[in-house]
Amino acid sequence: MAASLSNKKFKTNPKDYLQPLPSAENLKLDIQTQHLNQNLLPLPVSQNFAQKKEETFDLSKTKDLLKQSAYQVAVVKFGGNAITNEAVLDGLINDTVALIKAGIKVIVVHGGGTMVNDALKAIGKSTTKINGLRVTDAETLELAVDVFSAINKKLCNKFHEKGISALGFCSPSSIPFMTKKMVMEDSESGPVDLGWVGEITDVKSSTLERWMYNGWLPIVSPLGIDESGHFYNINADHAALALATNMQVDGLVFMTDVPGVLENFENVESCIGHVTPQTAHELIAQGKIVGGMLPKVKSCIAGVNSGINRIAILNSFEQNALLNGFVAPQSIGTLITQE
Repeated sequence: MAASLSNKKFKTNPKDYLQPLPSAENLKLDIQTQHLNQNLLPLPVSQNFAQKKEETFDLSKTKDLLKQSAYQVAVVKFGGNAITNEAVLDGLINDTVALIKAGIKVIVVHGGGTMVNDALKAIGKSTTKINGLRVTDAETLELAVDVFSAINKKLCNKFHEKGISALGFCSPSSIPFMTKKMVMEDSESGPVDLGWVGEITDVKSSTLERWMYNGWLPIVSPLGIDESGHFYNINADHAALALATNMQVDGLVFMTDVPGVLENFENVESCIGHVTPQTAHELIAQGKIVGGMLPKVKSCIAGVNSGINRIAILNSFEQNALLNGFVAPQSIGTLITQE
């Protein structure tokens, strides 16, 4: 996917977007109506992690550092169990608000696979994955759209409570990801039907960028649409990477459940502070990058090879993880750059 986007250089001029916006009605981006249901499935709260302690980050002491962090526009992906842990999620939101107040333009892409799993379990339906991708029949797709819409609305509301103008991109009229049905082969080169799982073919980000440069925070769901307007389920990491690559942002940040890329995946203290495509390939060949981290690192390699300056993999459960990750990502996670 990244290769197909690597020739796109859409680094935008903010002045192109500082103009009156069309009405939300004309853009079909009405905050109240774009979400499919205002009373969707309840979001479970993970009990697997200790609650994050409240802590006030002194923005006055860090504004200059943030402005020197080489980020002007950044895509931040909220994922993993952080979304289901209210204390951790509130911490990420507070950090994002601080970044915005420091003058950094932010786009949030959210995941939600854990919540989809829980929702499927609640109706007695099992989760099937092939190579890390969820097999998505029509019933699963409908449920996933509901779950992602609920998450998107929840995030928008939380940012509104903090005084941030947030706008959800999760309806067919606002989703930026054009997709086609993903084609996959098994070990014998036979076709594997993943159902309504999409492969991103293009990113239409101009509307999203216009809102962003006019002071809004875009919240983007991991859903794609085809030419007929039908939804597809897409991997949230792929969505964040495609959007960041298309917009040629300064940085992409993955907020995860792990400290970063580990030298020894069984030792959380073995985090590698800085990785390049060359060292990443070496670690993969040595079998040190495995499991769910493998596709994420491969996506990061594709991202920096496609022109993203800095990509960070950070642990959401650290205090002020996002803010500290902007200032010194090597200290609390892994920074991935070309050199």
